[in-house]
Amino acid sequence: MKRLLLILLAGIVVGTPVLAQDDKLDDLSFEEMPLKDEAIPYFAVGVGPVVTFGFPDLADVNRVGAQLATGSQTGTSGLSDLKSPMVLAGAEIFTAIGIVPNLRVGFSWITGSSQATTDVTVGGTPATRTLEYGLGLRTIHIDYAWVPFKSFSVLPGVGLGWGTQSINYFQGFKGSRDLGNFNTPPDVFAQLERSILYVAPRLNVEYALAPFLLVRAQAGYSIQASGSDWKGNRTTVITGVPDGIKAQNFSAQIGLFVGLFN
Repeated sequence: MKRLLLILLAGIVVGTPVLAQDDKLDDLSFEEMPLKDEAIPYFAVGVGPVVTFGFPDLADVNRVGAQLATGSQTGTSGLSDLKSPMVLAGAEIFTAIGIVPNLRVGFSWITGSSQATTDVTVGGTPATRTLEYGLGLRTIHIDYAWVPFKSFSVLPGVGLGWGTQSINYFQGFKGSRDLGNFNTPPDVFAQLERSILYVAPRLNVEYALAPFLLVRAQAGYSIQASGSDWKGNRTTVITGVPDGIKAQNFSAQIGLFVGLFN
């Protein structure tokens, strides 16, 4: 009998704290703790074609073309005026720099021209007359990526570049002729060319359609920093070329890249 009483007493002593703890468990809150948002890391290595639409002022180029055609600043060449936009095509390659988060470097090379052609009669001989303004640009780019959400990035950046400007005027006999008569009237060729340096700030908006495919839209502005002397037919230094002929203008670009993109 005493042993039974001792067992009951021990059960009461042990069970009482457990019941008290069960009551306290009901008062505890197990609400989820908010997780800290983590920045989306940026990574990209890619290469692909780009098409750039440039909007230079070509008024001075047209005046030079008329002068090359007629020998007079007020002459009429018969050519239609060159107009913007100029279309330049090429490629770009870029890679993220792991040691500096979200920093990217790249290199692009693009070329393009604007051209006008007309048929004329020179001294009773039919001829074709052409004016062409061309650009060839190579640029080293540095961009910084902001990734607001997965697969989408905004990259402001700046480019340092070099290249060539050229103004080409052609006039040739319309039809066929023997080699011995080539480069005789009315045939004319005149080329003006120079080297340039420029700075090109830009803003890229890019979206990764897949881990290996990315599309881009870009807006930019080129600022010509310097230009060498104009050379005529690659030999003669030419003076008097208008200062307004510059690789300095707004531009828009689209691109498609393959590689690895987060």
